[in-house]
Amino acid sequence: MREYEEAQQNYQQALSIYIEFRDRHSQAYPYQQLGNIARELREYGEARQNYQQALAIKIEFGDRYSQATTYHQLGGVAQDLREYEEARQNLQQALAIYIELGDRYSQAKTYHNLGMIAQELREYGEAQQNYQQALAIKIEFGDRYSQVRTYSQLGLLAEELGDLEEAKSNHLQDLQISKEFQDENRLAFVFQNLSRIYQVTQDQSLLEAIAKILGVTVEDILQTLESN
Repeated sequence: MREYEEAQQNYQQALSIYIEFRDRHSQAYPYQQLGNIARELREYGEARQNYQQALAIKIEFGDRYSQATTYHQLGGVAQDLREYEEARQNLQQALAIYIELGDRYSQAKTYHNLGMIAQELREYGEAQQNYQQALAIKIEFGDRYSQVRTYSQLGLLAEELGDLEEAKSNHLQDLQISKEFQDENRLAFVFQNLSRIYQVTQDQSLLEAIAKILGVTVEDILQTLESN
């Protein structure tokens, strides 16, 4: 319910009881959740501190699998702070655990984030490879909705590289899935990406493809473009 202060108070109560009764292992969970709340509130120093506490306990008790989640979150905090090398190291730790323990599905989110870091660092080949790994897993598991984020990043990456045909293809995939799920906010975002390509290419076939997906006329699309 995004009532973060209330959540924080309850997790802190739980943590204080675990500490009082010296239940070290159980402390990891409230530390993890307190880290999540702090990250939502953009209190990144607090988030990192709580994640590190959680990770230390998980390592101490040999809880290998759950370490991956905390490494992933630490990577996310570093990514938020634009500390990209730190972010990459943590995400690679998470990925190594997911691979080691055969959790193929969870690898997708980590590959996706590694792709974003590589893109920020203009390591475009690395970015593309990671996004494609993420997308392949999402397709393999039929996770249709989460594919939109990866198609979107592949589209934006292709734009950066000047490959507008590839960008168009990926953004249209994003549009198709967003339409299927009736995600209005997402549709508006994707439409902006596609309209940017149209402004450069004046590609009539792009308008036709958008119109077909949205179930409207090409004239409707042109009118929307003009009003924007």
